[in-house]
Amino acid sequence: MQDSKLTQWQGFGITVLRVVTGQIFLTSGVAHLLMEDPSQIGVPVPSPIFIVGSLLELLCGAALVVGLLTRWASTPLAFSMLVDILLIHPPHGFFVQAGFFVEDMGFEYTLLRLAACTALALAGPGKLAIDNIMATRKGPR
Repeated sequence: MQDSKLTQWQGFGITVLRVVTGQIFLTSGVAHLLMEDPSQIGVPVPSPIFIVGSLLELLCGAALVVGLLTRWASTPLAFSMLVDILLIHPPHGFFVQAGFFVEDMGFEYTLLRLAACTALALAGPGKLAIDNIMATRKGPR
């Protein structure tokens, strides 16, 4: 396969990663904001911090879905996942157990979300994104 074709397919692959990652964060943020009581999932953080984290997931997730400010949106999400791994999941190990509460959760899923956000922060938005339209309008540097 020619290098240009390979590069084009890589761009579409990054687009798929960005949209799916964004949708996961967007959905998670909405679900958290609709909860009446954050303690029902066993999150050991104060409500204001939980709400800010949920808004971060919602807004940055939505930005990723459409490819708007991809690197900027991925960075706080990656940082949030790192904090989640270091502060919430350590006593539970790596693997997710068969349950819904944080007490049952390892950090494997959070680590995957961290890796996806880090990859997007490094690689950019992929082939189909509002970022690309904005870059075209700015013109060459």
